[in-house]
Amino acid sequence: MGTSKIHPTGTPNARQFLETVLETKWLYLLLNLFTVSVPLIRSFEPRIAYYKSFGSLSKAMLIWSGFFLIWDIWYTDLGVWGFTPDYLSGVELFGLPLGEYLFFITVPFACVFIYKCMELFFPDGILSVAVANRISQLLIPFTLVVGLMSLDKLYTAATFLLLGVALIYVAWIARCAWLPRFYESYIIALLPFFLKNGILTGSFLESQVVWYNDAENLGIRLGTIPFEDIFYGMLLILGIVYFYEKFEATRKSNL
Repeated sequence: MGTSKIHPTGTPNARQFLETVLETKWLYLLLNLFTVSVPLIRSFEPRIAYYKSFGSLSKAMLIWSGFFLIWDIWYTDLGVWGFTPDYLSGVELFGLPLGEYLFFITVPFACVFIYKCMELFFPDGILSVAVANRISQLLIPFTLVVGLMSLDKLYTAATFLLLGVALIYVAWIARCAWLPRFYESYIIALLPFFLKNGILTGSFLESQVVWYNDAENLGIRLGTIPFEDIFYGMLLILGIVYFYEKFEATRKSNL
């Protein structure tokens, strides 16, 4: 059910060094710590002041990360994906390891931090509304078509169809003004995403922290990362930003 190991290119000595560092049962917890460390430290800088919106972010994560955790528990039980015990602390609940629960806290925390910094350092934005609309016009039919053509693949169908519906709502129904900034920040977030998800899916490792049943996805890999993960991550952060902006608007109106 799991995928075969794909080793990255590089010298044997470099691979051996990385494998020595990464082959530990604390790996998933350490990756979460790495993800959140810089954003957390810089959250209290006066210019960024990310800490002021922790309440809004916590409520957004409670709603949207909560939904993803239910989805995660269900798909783990169905064997759509699973976890290799060698890289886990041994603490788990409802079939999910502690590191997986922390994933849905640390990743949104770091991604919204990037989103917040984009607002601060590029107040006029990088992408125009017209360009963001064009991205939505391309993404929406793409995600819906891929999802509908993959109804026999649980991970692919759920990810693409849910993302397509979410984009229809934020882009065409709610017409969220923050969508250009979301696209900007998500593109930047893909850089650490490829590093962390690459390790989780087996880059530099003897096995994988998270394995996938290729019968339930397209079987397309970017290195070791399933193609669907990019869009799964987009759906996760899109929902978090949507609720974050809602709660932030309420907080600021009460000041």
